[in-house]
Formats: sequence, C-alpha cells, structure tokens
Amino acid sequence: MKVTPFGCLALVLAVTPVTRAQDDDPAAAAAVTPAPKTEDAQAKALREQLEHETAARKAEADAAIAADIARNPDGANAQAAKKAAEAQKAAELDKQAADEKAKADATTSEKAAADKEEQDHKAAAAAWAAGAAERDRAAAAQKAAVNKWRAAGKPAPSIMMSKRADGTFIVMVDGKISSFPTAEEAQAFADKVRSNADTPLSY
Repeated sequence: MKVTPFGCLALVLAVTPVTRAQDDDPAAAAAVTPAPKTEDAQAKALREQLEHETAARKAEADAAIAADIARNPDGANAQAAKKAAEAQKAAELDKQAADEKAKADATTSEKAAADKEEQDHKAAAAAWAAGAAERDRAAAAQKAAVNKWRAAGKPAPSIMMSKRADGTFIVMVDGKISSFPTAEEAQAFADKVRSNADTPLSY
C-alpha cells in the first residue's frame, strides 16, 4: 500500500484528538491506551516514510535559508543565523568558564587540604618537641627512684627447712635456727620471713 503525504497528514490528524484526550484525562489514557505491540511491517514503513519526509523538509528549509543568506547577507535569516552562532559561542564560553572555575576550585580545595595536613603535622611535631623536657624529667625521676630502691634494698634471706629425727622441723634463716613441732608451722614461719623480706617497688 502506498501512503501519500496527504494520507500521512490525515492519519496524524486522526490520531491527535485521541492523544489530547488521553493527556487531559489520565484515567481515560490508561483505559484507552493499548498495551505496547511489536511494530509490524506496515507501521514501520509508515514511520520511516514520515521520518524521511520530515528530514527532506528540514533539508529543503535549511537549503532555502542558506540560499537566502547568500543572497541577502543582511537579511532576517542572516541576522537570525548570526544571533544563533553568537548564542552558541556564548554558551560554549560559559561552559568553558564554568569548567575552568570548577577545576580551579578543585585545585584550591586540594591545596587547602594539603596545607592543613602539613600544618597538622607541624603542630604535632612542635607539641612532641615541647614535651621532650617533661618526658626527660619523668624518665630521670623514674630512674632515680629505681636506683634508690635498689640501693635501699636488703639481700634476700637464706631460708632452709629440714626435718629432725624426732619428727620436729627446723627453719634456718641466715644461720639462725628455729624449731617447730609440725611441718605446717615451719612452712608458715618461712613464708612469713620471706614475705617480710620482699619490699614492693614504689616511686
């Protein structure tokens, strides 16, 4: 079937009222609009013809405008084309300026972050250096306390415990002997001597 331009126009006019009615009433649009269908050969041919005719008309219009501009460099079409070119150029310049600004802002942000990180490192290093004297004093005080404790400390006593033939027990502390009737008492005495000899480190 051959479709003429007049037939295409009639088809478009026939479809338009339905489309407008659907736009005005969403419920009606939902009820009237059929489910999407696969494009058949006839519909595809019609669509391609419409696209071809539209492209041809645009090309003819562009050619007519170009010819008019060539004949009338100062005419309305020439002025409109000049304004359009200027507008496009201005838009491109605006986009370029926006891109450059965004790039500059990003560079500034990165530099600011790097500067802050460097300042933080310097501040931390300064704080550590400022505390060096206090750390040295604390270390010296600790060392002095340890040395004092070691100097004041007594050697651990020599403790020996043994059982006699009669069943009693003796505990010898640095050569001094003490007797006890049971092993438990002897052990308790030895533990007490050992505990009294232990001096906890404190400073």
